[in-house]
Amino acid sequence: MQTYKGIAIDDSLLPLIGHIESVEEYREMLQTLQAVWDNLTLLGQLSGTGTDMSGTRQAFTGLTAALLNNLGIETRKKVVLEMESKAQVAVDIMVRNLFERTADIGFLATDDDIRAYLEFVAKCTDNIHFRDELRQRREQIVKHFREYARKYTVYHNIILLDTEGKVMAQLDADNAVAASADPLIATSLATDDAYVETFRHSDLVPGLATSLIYSYRVMAADGSRPLGVLCLCFRFENETAGIFGNLVTEGDWCTLALLDEDGTVIACSDAYHVPVGAHLEKVLDADCKVVRFAGREYLAVTRATKGYQGYMGPGWLGHVMVPLEKAFSRATADRLSQVPASLLAGVMMSPTLFSQDLRGIPPQAERIQRELNRSVWNGNVRQSSDKKAINPAFSKVLLWEISNTGLKTRDVFARSIGNLHETVVSSILEDCQFLASLAIDIMDRNLYERSDDCRWWALTTAFRTSLAQRSLEADAAGSIAAILRTINGLYTVYTNLLVFDANGTLVAVSSEQDAHRVGKSIGEEWVRRTLALKDSQSYAVSAFDPTDLYGGAHTYIFAAAIRAIDDANQVVGGIGIVFDAAPQFEAMLRDSLPRDEKGNVPEGCFAVFADRKRRVIATTDPRIVIGGELPIDEAFFALDNGHAYSNIVEYRKQYFAIGSKMSSGYREFKGPQDAYRNDIAALIFIPLGQVQAVIQTPLAHQEKVQMPHAARGRMGQESTEIATFYIGEEWFGIPSLNVVEAIDAVRITPLPGMPGYVRGVVMFGGDPILVFDMRDHLHFGKPVDPATYTQIVVVRGEGEPFGILVHRLGEIPEIDNDAIDSVANLFPGEGVLSESVVRPDPANGRGNILIVLSAERIRAKLIKVRERVGGTATVREFTHSLPAQA
Repeated sequence: MQTYKGIAIDDSLLPLIGHIESVEEYREMLQTLQAVWDNLTLLGQLSGTGTDMSGTRQAFTGLTAALLNNLGIETRKKVVLEMESKAQVAVDIMVRNLFERTADIGFLATDDDIRAYLEFVAKCTDNIHFRDELRQRREQIVKHFREYARKYTVYHNIILLDTEGKVMAQLDADNAVAASADPLIATSLATDDAYVETFRHSDLVPGLATSLIYSYRVMAADGSRPLGVLCLCFRFENETAGIFGNLVTEGDWCTLALLDEDGTVIACSDAYHVPVGAHLEKVLDADCKVVRFAGREYLAVTRATKGYQGYMGPGWLGHVMVPLEKAFSRATADRLSQVPASLLAGVMMSPTLFSQDLRGIPPQAERIQRELNRSVWNGNVRQSSDKKAINPAFSKVLLWEISNTGLKTRDVFARSIGNLHETVVSSILEDCQFLASLAIDIMDRNLYERSDDCRWWALTTAFRTSLAQRSLEADAAGSIAAILRTINGLYTVYTNLLVFDANGTLVAVSSEQDAHRVGKSIGEEWVRRTLALKDSQSYAVSAFDPTDLYGGAHTYIFAAAIRAIDDANQVVGGIGIVFDAAPQFEAMLRDSLPRDEKGNVPEGCFAVFADRKRRVIATTDPRIVIGGELPIDEAFFALDNGHAYSNIVEYRKQYFAIGSKMSSGYREFKGPQDAYRNDIAALIFIPLGQVQAVIQTPLAHQEKVQMPHAARGRMGQESTEIATFYIGEEWFGIPSLNVVEAIDAVRITPLPGMPGYVRGVVMFGGDPILVFDMRDHLHFGKPVDPATYTQIVVVRGEGEPFGILVHRLGEIPEIDNDAIDSVANLFPGEGVLSESVVRPDPANGRGNILIVLSAERIRAKLIKVRERVGGTATVREFTHSLPAQA
């Protein structure tokens, strides 16, 4: 622990606390009140009121430190969590993308058209007779590249070189590069890996300072020798801009960056703020750190990638930094305003949502407040009954000031505790909404690749030429199946790849389990739509329905038309790729779930993909049925594309924070020019505790510091001062002269053989006194809970004092006697415990009837009890006579 401006704070807060606005605001208010408490404590000791405020002052000091620490820790946690999430997502989304690129280069390097072109080039080198044909073939291969780049739009150039580094063909005609000496060529020809990943300046792309290039060798058909090297040039700046754009919102002060292993900036969301090439301090040994850059302090977070399917990327890091003075600025949007009050109140009572320290603050504040109430109440009673009191007018003013300061202190604590609770809950809502955004982004990006795959594979020359034949030979069908198996071996997100002819008859499959279907009509509606597609950029997707092609389970099948080589308008068949939806979607959702400090998913959290009709596409919760309806509010689905929503709901008798994000696509997938429409929402569920009954305590019934003498007698009128209290919701009082003081309702020892209204004895002034529970002898409109008594009012009179259990202490008004009506004549009989009632007086703030109890009539009950305990024996004598076990 460290000390900050007189407050003991957690070590993690020391460099930050001065910038956490909410903590500073409450610290200033509470320390101002602390100075007032110091003065009141001194005055209380000098006034002779008998009101010692030193205990209250010390308790408030301790609670102030606990409150500010928790508020600071939760605020810090909220900000750091958001920064960590952004840093992690930035690097992980990029790594997921690059994983797909490693598969692309490995597959495209085996493309028959590319291999055939390089073999032709090698054959006709320096032969002028092949010059025209070579030019035509080069144009054809560039067209081939163009088709590929139209589908896989993540590449800005495709370059094909021979083994010496001479450019044989490239997509970008403006890239005036004829040959290259880049070492990646030699590496690509010799590597044992499945791809070569290069990120630096390359003479292959002279116009860029750095390029990300995926390359691999193209081998001869017999595998005997390399023919050249294929390079895919990735749109790195374009891709990072898209990732950063999804993570940085309007008005956001954070700067996102990707760093290389040395901490050098390779991409940034604000290049004017943090330029590419700048060196930043990495923060890998802590959750966050205050760093300096360009003469300014920042709160910074760095995260390494978690990798994807074993691929860890080029070793890059996600980095987020926020100017320290802006890191803890309060959000203008109120996330909790749309949460129903009853739900929010129930969540705030959850024993699992808040830490033990945090849950302990409200009871501590309530206990301190109750003790303060009692001190003021007792001070007033003491002043009323003590005829020798010194300067009673000053004492009453002092008690009033103590009351007023208590009200202010309570108000500050109530607001700060409320702020603390709201910080925790709003942080969870932000987190689940952010994670929902991550989940749907992963889904859109993944399905984008599926739409690309089916369209590119539909351009496979062997498929186009074979299906264009009038009669498909068995060898041709076998060759198609072999190609499908090769592709499926590289792309394991599919359970089956299938090719069908223009009649919808299955020609070949990659899965041996479905080989028996070959020669039969597929008979699913997506086949008809596939065969009617207008061009090579179009594709079709099945509805998310059960299909025999996926073992009777729900999935998507992406498909594209296969067109004749010599007539692009002639559709000769189609290709369908069966997405392995169940494990793939579940993995996407699991990767989006929240994690604790150990990297584990907190118990009860789960995620769902569902369409606008609330039909479940995928889930991590085995209790939810795929294809069934998710029974939550329509608001989570009635979202514009790309928009998000979060709220708290009751689901399965629990409170859940749910974040939802509606899909918006990725690049051209589901974009304005894409005919495919299938809106899916990602939903993240975070449990907040069991649903429980929320008892709203009316403001008038809450513990509050009582103002002394709230109603005074009129000048010249005889009056009676009455010490009031509440039993249940009813207002009672006893003349102050008959009251000694109020004490805590604790350590009550039961007595054997006593009637139910005798709760036992409690020690007072060194002697035991009887304690009465009056709920069975008074009229109450609602049942009274005996477990919620908090105070004992000690009553004096002739003989021994006794105690009355009460729930709350009330004010001590001075009442004109003519406002007091006797009830003795109205309710005769010894069972009546009240002696009078006080008429309401709204003008003086007294809107209810006050029932004044008779100490002597209650004492009559005591006499009967004494008969039970041994005639005229005192309570002390009786309790001393009891066996030790009693």
